[in-house]
Amino acid sequence: MRAESYGQTLAALAFPFLAALFCDVPATNGQSFDVASVKPSASASTLSCSGGPGTASPGIWRCSNMPLALAISLAFRFQAYQFSTHDPCCLARFDFDARVPEGATRDQFDRMWQDLLRERFKLAFHLQRKEMAIYELTVGANGPKMKESAQDAASAPEDPWPNHLLYTMGKDGYPVFPAGRSGLAGPNGHYRWTAFNVSTQDIAKTLSDQLGRPVVDSTGLKGGYAVDLKWVVDLDFLLSESAKDEVREQVGELPDTGSGPTLVRALQDQLGLRMNSKKGSGEIVVIDHIEKVPTPN
Repeated sequence: MRAESYGQTLAALAFPFLAALFCDVPATNGQSFDVASVKPSASASTLSCSGGPGTASPGIWRCSNMPLALAISLAFRFQAYQFSTHDPCCLARFDFDARVPEGATRDQFDRMWQDLLRERFKLAFHLQRKEMAIYELTVGANGPKMKESAQDAASAPEDPWPNHLLYTMGKDGYPVFPAGRSGLAGPNGHYRWTAFNVSTQDIAKTLSDQLGRPVVDSTGLKGGYAVDLKWVVDLDFLLSESAKDEVREQVGELPDTGSGPTLVRALQDQLGLRMNSKKGSGEIVVIDHIEKVPTPN
């Protein structure tokens, strides 16, 4: 079993970890993909994406065998608690192929993708506030253990496609990312998140995706921090039955993740931050309409 293969599958199934974005997004100022094709996937290959802003091929973007729910989640940057990538409305898989206008930014690309989903699938949705369990992120009793990044340090660029993260495996069983690169990956359930010059609001957003519920930043910390966090997840507990079946089809039986700190424990021990569970509210996505088959290319 290749570590990167398992990481690709798990990223697609359970952990879209892009930051939240509300549905009332700015207009694209008339900008759209130069050419765009959306077709039902004809093969059972693994999900893969390449190209677009932030990659070595910014003008050509391709995603194959992508579940429609995952496409919606990524395009609109919904967090995991807002919209499930296993929503029954959108389990069909599609191939996306588009030419991206020269110089397009990641935000412009996302809005073009959003417009494509609205146009081709007649996608319509709204956000609805719902009472739910949340976490409040606070500073631990002994203070934060994170180091502030240098004032002139820039955030290291992240690959926009989770399944293209490059890493090797350390002797401790956790991923090792190239020097100066951000990344989040968890082959065999051993997760590592490395980031630079991130705020505690950024930390809260990433934790929210990993824990599946809203995380409110109440630390009061204002700096930009370097983060290197390692934890272990129980895959059998975390994944839905359909997700487990797909992992087994792709890479065999679910691996035994063994011992290690949970995310909440690792956060306290390694970063000096505390998670307090409480009742609160969050916005969830309600799909009002979506076509099962896209309009012709």
